[in-house]
Amino acid sequence: MRIRRIKIRNFRAHEMSEVEFSDGINLLIGQNGAGKSSILEAIFAALYMGHPSFPRGYLQANTRVGSTGGLGLTLEFEHNGKSYRIVRDSKKSELLEDRETIAEKSSDVARWVERNVYPIQVFTNALYIRQGEIEGIITNREVMEKVLRKVLGIEDYENAERNAADVIRELKRRRDYLRKLIERKAEVVENLHDAEKRFSETLRRISELRERVGELEGAFRKAEEDYSRLKALKSELEGLEKRKAVLEQRIEAEKGRIEDYEARIEEVKKEIGELEDKLARLGELEPLEKEYLKLKSLLSLKDELAKLETAEARLAEKKKVLEERAARIDEVSAKIAELEGEEKSLRETYEELKRKNGLYQRALQRKAEAERYLRELERAGVTPESLEKELKAVENAKEELENLHEEVTGIREEIAALNGLKESLIENLSKLEGARVCPLCKRPIEEHDEEEIRAEYDAEITSIEKKLNKLSKKLKKLNEREIELKGIIRGESKLIRLKKTADLLREAEEKLAKYDLEELEKAAEEFEKAKARLIEIKKELRHLREEFEELEKAKAELGRIEKKLQEIGRETRRIMERLENEGFGSFEAVEERMKELEPAYREYLSLKDVPAQLERTKKKLSLLEKRRDESVEALRKLEGELKELGAKMEKLSREFSEEAYAEAEKRYMATARELEKARMELKGAEELRDEVMRLLDELKAKKKEIEGAEKELETVEKAMADMTAFKEKVARLKAEEELRGLEEVQKLAGETFSEMTEGKYQGIKLKREKKFGKERIELKVLYAGNEVGLEFLSGGERITLGLAFRLALSLYKVGNLELLILDEPTPFLDEERRKKLVEIISSQLRKIPQVIIVSHDEELKDAADYVIRVLNVGGKSRVEVESIGAY
Repeated sequence: MRIRRIKIRNFRAHEMSEVEFSDGINLLIGQNGAGKSSILEAIFAALYMGHPSFPRGYLQANTRVGSTGGLGLTLEFEHNGKSYRIVRDSKKSELLEDRETIAEKSSDVARWVERNVYPIQVFTNALYIRQGEIEGIITNREVMEKVLRKVLGIEDYENAERNAADVIRELKRRRDYLRKLIERKAEVVENLHDAEKRFSETLRRISELRERVGELEGAFRKAEEDYSRLKALKSELEGLEKRKAVLEQRIEAEKGRIEDYEARIEEVKKEIGELEDKLARLGELEPLEKEYLKLKSLLSLKDELAKLETAEARLAEKKKVLEERAARIDEVSAKIAELEGEEKSLRETYEELKRKNGLYQRALQRKAEAERYLRELERAGVTPESLEKELKAVENAKEELENLHEEVTGIREEIAALNGLKESLIENLSKLEGARVCPLCKRPIEEHDEEEIRAEYDAEITSIEKKLNKLSKKLKKLNEREIELKGIIRGESKLIRLKKTADLLREAEEKLAKYDLEELEKAAEEFEKAKARLIEIKKELRHLREEFEELEKAKAELGRIEKKLQEIGRETRRIMERLENEGFGSFEAVEERMKELEPAYREYLSLKDVPAQLERTKKKLSLLEKRRDESVEALRKLEGELKELGAKMEKLSREFSEEAYAEAEKRYMATARELEKARMELKGAEELRDEVMRLLDELKAKKKEIEGAEKELETVEKAMADMTAFKEKVARLKAEEELRGLEEVQKLAGETFSEMTEGKYQGIKLKREKKFGKERIELKVLYAGNEVGLEFLSGGERITLGLAFRLALSLYKVGNLELLILDEPTPFLDEERRKKLVEIISSQLRKIPQVIIVSHDEELKDAADYVIRVLNVGGKSRVEVESIGAY
């Protein structure tokens, strides 16, 4: 699988981003919080969203806050020679193969990726190397154990073992429960027999009690009838006594009410006579009241006249002010026309000056660019000519380094051969003492002089050591030269960037030469003057037009005021004419006449309500007389009802006696108690029957459960045996898988580490050791045929081992590794280790078709083929292609 492009919309801090990836090493670089890792997260989400292990609510949790349009992800990638595109948003998911849709549901897309590309566990554990993993593998045993267990799948086996143990525990608990249940079988059978016997006895007792209750219910009904009849007669007599007392009270009350009505009727008749005298006086005062009201209406015009005079004075003053303002209209109109003419004339030259000013600004921009490029070259201490020479030197250094590597390889092979020969000579020399055969020529020792043989060995060893010393010095010089050459080559990316800067400087200077700066500068000055004058004219015109509008409004207001003054004059004349028509020369005369009429007017007001009072009083008299008559009729009816009640009470007294009532009550109560007792006994027997019946059901169910338990116990015991065998098999498979995995990872990591260190180390060793009662995986390094600890390695070699080990895990999981993702591989590395990691990435990771690295470390740019800068601008992530790298 190789990723080609990811388009991101409203995902975390990315509002709208698009990132393209190439083969080789892709570097996403930027400050922490810029949104680099969000791009990796977007790739992961596009591939596996909808997978059962993917978190719920992921879209909502990662949609950019305050965004419109919703979240959207589009991932393009190649796999097995075909092109694919995955589209994800809040409404749909879609997978296309060579532009043809092959999946449309979120879960279907994730399932296809899981089956046809990489399972989610492979992607997260093998292809995706997280922050701190490389360093953690070699510095922290817990990290190494955790990574190994994940990649080798040991955790899955352990989960299966734990689950099997849980099932066995549950089966054992069930087995113990079933055994205890079966042990109670005899007890349950015996209890069931006792309950059946008890149930039969209870049914017989219920039958006897039901017969007894029937007999008592007949006797109770007869006693109840006699008692109820006498009780009803007694109750009725008591009620009639109470009714008689009430009637006697009501008769007395009604007689008092009649006397009260008679007294009130006489009072109301007297009040009517007084009101009729007042009504006659009201008729005499009515003409004077009408005259008074007419004069009062006339006098109200006095205040209206005063208001008109005040308004007339105020409007006259306002009219004077408006006449002065209206006189300026012509002056302002002429000034507006003058400024509009000037503006039109100035506009004709402004556009041409504006065009030249634009050219001048572009020329200044070109000049600033040229100066910036020149300063950049000056800071670097180079010129375009020297750059060509330095780039040529880099090419020569690359060629020399290639030849040097071949020479170094030959010297190392020669040193290894000489060391082997030296060790062989030393070994033979140690065998010489006491030997009867020469270890070199295999002839009898007596044919040689032993001292001569030793001298020959020593001379040969000395000769080899001299050669080794000479070769070591030569190798040291070559290594020193290699460092020099790598230093020259390491600066190639910087030289390429500076070469691009020099090209941009030449291009900017060529564009700048096309402009006449002096002429354009003068035109720019004229443009600024014209622009300032136009702005000033616009301001003046705006103020004058506003003033003109105000003056027009003032003129219109003046016309309205003149009309209003005319209306006030007409209204004043109307008021004076009405005063004369009423026979008065002034409002003072009107006031004098009103004073004369005022006593009569006040008397009229005091008598004004007399007609209504008289009418109400007459109605009151009629009502009182009606209520008196009603009370007389009510008294007659009450006296008749009292007479009938007395006759009825006399008749009932002949039918009822207290002795018969007491005897019936005693018989009724005794029969009721006996019946209640019998019923309670019956109820108790029936409840006992129900309880025994429930017990029978429970015992029968328990007996059936025990019978089922006997069958289930056999099944549970078989399942326990099967699950125990399964658990043991999983344990064996886990051990086998761990051993096989460790051997394979050991082989892959050893080969990779040996290659990365150019044969200095022969491999690695992984084995389980028990220390302090705890098993751990120990990591050793093979050096000169011996196992050495990690403390033997330098800082750079440690990071080399960490990366080799992590790559081996990925290769073990995937096989043919086409894609590798590293998230922040350098945060915990010192300078030496960072440099070594850059070197390894440059040389070793190029064997992987596509590598994606996320980092804030600028040093990694020297190792990248394609550099993508991620910035955070105003809370939003922005993506820019910075360079195509140094390779």
